[in-house]
Amino acid sequence: MLVAGVALVASSLGLAPHGGSAAAGEQPAMSPIAPKATMPAGFDDGTAIAGLSQPVAAAFAPDGTAFIGLQTGIIKSFDYNAASGRFEGAATATDFADLSVQVSNYGDRGLTGIAVDPQFPARPFVYVNYTYNADPQHPDTFPAWGTPGQVYDNCGPNDADEATLAPPKRGCPVMDRVSRLTATHTALGWVLAPGGEHVLVQDGCAQFSSHSSGDVLFGPDGKLYASAGDGASFLGQDYGQANNAGYPQGAACPGDPVNEGGSLRAQDQRTSGPGDPLGIDGTIFRMNPDTGLNPATDDPGQWLVAMGQRNPWRLTFRQGKEQLWSVDVGSSNWEEINVLADAPSTSLKNRGWPCYEGTTGHSEVNDQWFALHKPICDGLYTAGPGAVDAPYYAYRTRTGATPITPGESCPVKSSSLSGVEFTPLGTDWPAAYQDALFFSDFLRGCIWRLAKDGNGQPDPSRVSVFAQTAGAPADLLNGPGGDLFYVDYGSFAGGDYVAGSGGLHRIDYLGATDLTVRSTPKKVKIKVDGKRHRAPYRTSFDPGTKVKLVAPKQFKKNGVRYVFAKWKGVKGVKGKARKRPRLTLTIGADDVVVKAVYHRLRRR
Repeated sequence: MLVAGVALVASSLGLAPHGGSAAAGEQPAMSPIAPKATMPAGFDDGTAIAGLSQPVAAAFAPDGTAFIGLQTGIIKSFDYNAASGRFEGAATATDFADLSVQVSNYGDRGLTGIAVDPQFPARPFVYVNYTYNADPQHPDTFPAWGTPGQVYDNCGPNDADEATLAPPKRGCPVMDRVSRLTATHTALGWVLAPGGEHVLVQDGCAQFSSHSSGDVLFGPDGKLYASAGDGASFLGQDYGQANNAGYPQGAACPGDPVNEGGSLRAQDQRTSGPGDPLGIDGTIFRMNPDTGLNPATDDPGQWLVAMGQRNPWRLTFRQGKEQLWSVDVGSSNWEEINVLADAPSTSLKNRGWPCYEGTTGHSEVNDQWFALHKPICDGLYTAGPGAVDAPYYAYRTRTGATPITPGESCPVKSSSLSGVEFTPLGTDWPAAYQDALFFSDFLRGCIWRLAKDGNGQPDPSRVSVFAQTAGAPADLLNGPGGDLFYVDYGSFAGGDYVAGSGGLHRIDYLGATDLTVRSTPKKVKIKVDGKRHRAPYRTSFDPGTKVKLVAPKQFKKNGVRYVFAKWKGVKGVKGKARKRPRLTLTIGADDVVVKAVYHRLRRR
């Protein structure tokens, strides 16, 4: 079966052909099984957990237990052994929860965000953000769409009922949900307690298969933060023209006034009133993790953090600060990284979508929306770019897309920002890599780093590629040991998803590798990268470094002349290369000991 539920692929990028299903869009460029990522010297990409199908998000408990959410709605828990630094394998993992009936797995809908209570297990709660498979006209009835027993929740046979703008078609509208799940421990591991789902938020409307539910995490103020996309079409400028065309079932998104639906729901705070209740579409919002939120009646000054966003897929707080960083998946022009300097106390920020998109540090008019002259956007255009919050950093999605850094091997056909994270302080990582901002792109299959400026802030002008050929990274997060982890969604072969090809990867800093150079006889002077040292000599290099050794062809000692014979202890070098005085080594993760062996030159 062709898996259409590909997070962030076709639907979030608008790549599915007109009239085709959400499955028909672009897939990440990769082999059937993603190779190990190419890393800077000293770093290693290892598979922490393998054998997963469609993993999208992960979170760690304080003891290292990993909770991994699959797009289908299944959550798995993996015990962690701190002594060995390893997780249990997929074969023995526990199915923590099965929310597949509640979850709409269609396009980039699904279970998309997960968090663990910071006081776990004293507060035994896991929090999830997912697309709720209920028609907004009947919010208490689920599942509304799909075929029972099938993993993919199709929108009619072969997705024939999928929503379209022209001609208008209602499609299979759904909602967003944030829930608190109560965990209980058994002999097999952590599982969801019976009746353990407590709904915190149930709101929003996604008429199309694109950018619906987003992320969830805890802030430094103890509040639970979450995000939601605008739920609009990715195939054109959607202002609600397909919302209510006399459908027998009623409007797809009830309450949306004319010319205020679709992508314009992201500007709902500027237009809401009687008959048009404020919703969470296209926003970042917060709530009490126990009592939740009712957007239509609660004070937006307390819960609404940021608005005017297309698909704020991932969120993170910087360690020791109240900076809330997020990524916004672009349409055709710009992928954005945004920041709120003091999220718990900063007033509401409007990012401008769909009226504006942004380059680094500057908001630009969206020409396609400017031409429509919708009152919501015209009001923002009159106010000028200062009325909206510009991106901290941005790069091209498709139109005019180029490599982010020179010489990288990341494909540039299209883009989809998929992760953002700061590495923690106080780890064994080099200082330049601690408290640094990393971001990932699902379609480019790479991870990058923003170096810090003189004030310790991420510098948009100093971007470097960090991990290449990193599969399909759907999430970035910190984990045990202070290492950086990423969720690899998995691979495709012949257009079909490869079951079990996804997993959780761990990026670890291995540190320098020792190189010891010896000689027989002792005390021979040997050049190591151009500098002469008397053997035995010990130094260290980062893994991946190429080191040139040059031994003298011959020398005289105590009246005896010696001639070079061979190198001993050299792995991966065969034949005549061992018998040459010049040797190039590629340093790996294991310590290296090499010896230059000499023979006495016999007198004739």
